[in-house]
Amino acid sequence: MQKDLTTLLAERDAQQHKAELEKLREENLRLLQQVSDRIDLAKAEITDSAITKTMAVLDHTRNWILGIFTVLAFVIAAASFIGINGISNKITAIATDNVRNWLRFEDSDNDTGSHKILNDLRTSALLDSLTVRSARDNMRGVGLGHVTLTPAEKARLMALILDPATDDAQFSDALNMVVKSRGMFGWMSEDRTGKQIVDILTNNDYSNSKRAYVMYAMRRDRSLYPLALNIINDNKAHYNENMLMDAFQNVKLFDEQRARKFAQEKMNSFKRADDRVELAKYLISIGADGPAIDDLIAELKKQETPESSGSYKLLIFARISQSLKASPQKIPVAAGLISTQIDAGLEATIRSFTDEKPAFYLSLGNNVDSSIQPENLMGNAELVDAVVKAKPVSAARLQRVSDFFQTTDRKAWITTLMMTPAAITQLKFDNGQQVRGDEILDAVWLRVEKKAGQPALIASWRSKTGQVHEGVIADVIHGDKAQFHVDFNRWQLNSYSEQRTLDSDFY
Repeated sequence: MQKDLTTLLAERDAQQHKAELEKLREENLRLLQQVSDRIDLAKAEITDSAITKTMAVLDHTRNWILGIFTVLAFVIAAASFIGINGISNKITAIATDNVRNWLRFEDSDNDTGSHKILNDLRTSALLDSLTVRSARDNMRGVGLGHVTLTPAEKARLMALILDPATDDAQFSDALNMVVKSRGMFGWMSEDRTGKQIVDILTNNDYSNSKRAYVMYAMRRDRSLYPLALNIINDNKAHYNENMLMDAFQNVKLFDEQRARKFAQEKMNSFKRADDRVELAKYLISIGADGPAIDDLIAELKKQETPESSGSYKLLIFARISQSLKASPQKIPVAAGLISTQIDAGLEATIRSFTDEKPAFYLSLGNNVDSSIQPENLMGNAELVDAVVKAKPVSAARLQRVSDFFQTTDRKAWITTLMMTPAAITQLKFDNGQQVRGDEILDAVWLRVEKKAGQPALIASWRSKTGQVHEGVIADVIHGDKAQFHVDFNRWQLNSYSEQRTLDSDFY
């Protein structure tokens, strides 16, 4: 069967562009609906709270007015001595002072009656408003995860945080808003606000749950560093693993040498597999991979059951991610790692979970990883070529690696493997046809598709006579002399990167 290669590629590109437009349209509709749903939900919750508490204010105001009428007779009697105009001014002044006192947002000695009710209402409304605004900005990708507070708002939220009697929900909401309002410069400095919050950790008046909120919210904050360092250095206090890991998450941002030593010490002594994996991932990320992590992977593999999460695979993903940063001299090692995992079932896919936008994932069994930027893998031609040639380039090998490097989204090709054959490279097809590399113009488009219900390696190419050919590859000779790369549209591929925000990175 012969087709014009230009037509094939044009059809493929047309499908890609059509898929891009459809994807963008669906994504816009999804985001708009999410924003609308979340704002409507927040409005409903705030409205219900406002109605309930406002009615309490109205009841209190009604009682207060009835009290005014009770003494009205006395007021009228006194009018003959003071004068009607003076009484009117006096009543107006009293009423104005009371209303202003009720509505005052700042702290007041008057913590009863309508002032307290309205103050609680405004505090709840403030927290609800800030939470909705933050979620909306985060979903839109604007604001860089930062929340702007007025001095009065910040003072009110800090009053909630510094009061051990504040309920847990308001405490955690206020804490999140204040931490976000500090911005990156706040996280990297030990300011008064940060120290006040961190001091809660050593204050026994606070519940354990509140101190856990503080430890988590401040885990990336410089203000926590002195205390976190003391925790991981104290061998006598017998802190539990959760506390030690929270402290480690902070120390690793400001003291790599101490964090590295801690991870190496605790990776094999901690009991929880998740904590051991987290420490090993950190060591991999700073280039401190080694035999100890090989032993940990082997140990976790032995402990794996059909019901377990396969936590050792997270270390495989971490190693692959780190290998993509390898210098040219280390590409053969990186290629060997990826090749081994391809043989173990590693897949590159574009998929969507629930209502989320499609994204690029590496998957190994039931475990997936979205942290790898697809262009770092697909766009490194030297690495792609080395992965293909990590084992002898047979037809079966080409089919396996072609299947790994090809991805689709709604039946449109996103990435596919391409081969530029050497002059002595030969391709043999299932129909008996043979083609030498010196008979092929430019590159061969490789892909795995089903033929008669079975996966088959398909090749499309243009001969030097201008004809376009397509066939099922049965054998390859001198495939190691060819050059391999992945074909993709850069903008389109990067659109499948996981959209990370400061909220996901810092909170």
